[in-house]
Amino acid sequence: MSDIDYIADFSTGSFQITLGNNAQAVTGNRALMNRFEVTFMTGRRQFVLNGQAVTDPYGGNAPSFINRPSVLNDIKSIAASVTVAIEQTVECILSDQPVNLAPKEKLQSASLVSIDVVGDVVTASIRVVPVEVEAYDALVFNLPITTV
Repeated sequence: MSDIDYIADFSTGSFQITLGNNAQAVTGNRALMNRFEVTFMTGRRQFVLNGQAVTDPYGGNAPSFINRPSVLNDIKSIAASVTVAIEQTVECILSDQPVNLAPKEKLQSASLVSIDVVGDVVTASIRVVPVEVEAYDALVFNLPITTV
């Protein structure tokens, strides 16, 4: 059953929308990949609390490292920036993982596989290593960085 069901009755011109109970929630290695991608792209926020500037340390902060003209003009700088963002993401996830989380959803490590330039698009391939692997396929996601 889908999350949202839209049923149209063309004979009467009416429709009905219902929220379904989806028993197929994302679990295992895919849940870890989703959490890694979101954390990687989450920027660290700064705010003022009781007159003091406070930085929320959660997030990989990738956009602030990568989206600089001096970084985007050099492939080695892109690789270094992505590597720093990966390290921060791993730190955040490891410090925030619940103890009772399934081993297939726990992060062990992550690393930069490659920076690829195909046509006008720069893409970073990142390998995520869970504590327990579900399949033999490598858990790698490709992140488009920018167009040249």
